[in-house]
Amino acid sequence: MMQSFHERWRHMSQRERTLVLTGGIVLGLSLLFVLIVDPLWDTLDRLDRQEVRKQKDLTELAALGQAYLTKRDRLAKAESRMPGADSHFSLLTFMEEAATTAHVRERITGMQPQVQSSVQGYEETTVDLRLEGIQLPDLLALLVALDQAPYDLRVRHLQIRPKFDNPVNIDATVRVLSYAKS
Repeated sequence: MMQSFHERWRHMSQRERTLVLTGGIVLGLSLLFVLIVDPLWDTLDRLDRQEVRKQKDLTELAALGQAYLTKRDRLAKAESRMPGADSHFSLLTFMEEAATTAHVRERITGMQPQVQSSVQGYEETTVDLRLEGIQLPDLLALLVALDQAPYDLRVRHLQIRPKFDNPVNIDATVRVLSYAKS
């Protein structure tokens, strides 16, 4: 085969040899481009797109990590203000003491504890307190006493209704809840 190629090459004119050599170079460069360069460019483009996506994922992961740390710190702070399993904290007793401190105990018409529910390792205790004929400063004193509790208490619901026979006095319903580790 090589013998026949050498034989043909010798019988070609200079112009034919130049034309065949140029065609071979063009064919070789085309094959080089199609088989090596073009797949490399496609791979580089794909890697560039993946780099952008991974950078975006990395940014999102950093933001999620920061949000997790913030929420973990908030949870630790909230848990530090929760009564421990060994403490004998009673929300009902504390509400009575807070009402006595705020001088509204005689205005209590109902104090109803709600059933404790356990949610993800925490017990939730709720007390509904109904007050009749109190004045706004007395209600505010009660809310301040609840806010200054040694444990984390939440006022979930506060309803205030004016007394029409005496506009200085109001009726109020306060729902207070506390959490404890179970």
